[in-house]
Amino acid sequence: MNSLLAIDAGNTRTKWAVLHGETGAVLAHGVLSDDTIPTAWQHCDRVAVANVAGKAQHVFLEHQLRTLGVLVRWHTSTVQAAGLVNGYTQPEQLGVDRWASMVAAWQYYQRSCLVVNAGTALTVDMIEQTAAGQARFIGGIIMPGMRLMQTSIGNAAAGIVQGSGVFQDFPLNTQDAVYSGSLYALSGAVDNLLQVLGEHCGQIVPCMLSGGDATALLPLLHKHVLAREYHLEQNLVLQGLWYLEREYS
Repeated sequence: MNSLLAIDAGNTRTKWAVLHGETGAVLAHGVLSDDTIPTAWQHCDRVAVANVAGKAQHVFLEHQLRTLGVLVRWHTSTVQAAGLVNGYTQPEQLGVDRWASMVAAWQYYQRSCLVVNAGTALTVDMIEQTAAGQARFIGGIIMPGMRLMQTSIGNAAAGIVQGSGVFQDFPLNTQDAVYSGSLYALSGAVDNLLQVLGEHCGQIVPCMLSGGDATALLPLLHKHVLAREYHLEQNLVLQGLWYLEREYS
């Protein structure tokens, strides 16, 4: 079977999926947790990697993938791909995880949309569909994610003990206050960019969310923001790699 192994090497986890080469259907997926090569990798025809975890992870994966004996493509952000134009000042400096996510989101919506990755960092990126029908990445933000926010305030403020809180509309203990404040900050950033993009496009725009903390963000967005369209897709980078690979076929 024609199949693609897609690997998303992030700062916290390395996720992977085996995708059907023709349809993009997910045949197997998981998180790489040790040096053992998953059995599902053995039957892939080619590999696509998005690595934002640095040189050490590149070397590790390169060593692991060499044993497969198939083509391995290390993707980077480009000026354009899969119908999307990259408007970054220096396109190659855009994180490839953000680029792959936007490519996948554009293919899903085919209209102006917001793309959110809620991981170690929160990235919120804006895609505009022009009057001519062209899709263009027109800007985005990067800010600390949930864990970074909670850790930073715990490290900087005396008397705040690191701990796990839960979201409350009216927090009455420190852990809940820190957790709820962090979640409000992240959801507020998403909502603000939704408003900015919507005003720019002259219409309400949908929002695609991915990343480990997306499930924590989504209920708050649904709870406090009306008339928005949200879609949760945990394999967004991996799906984007499948679309990027089609550029070479």
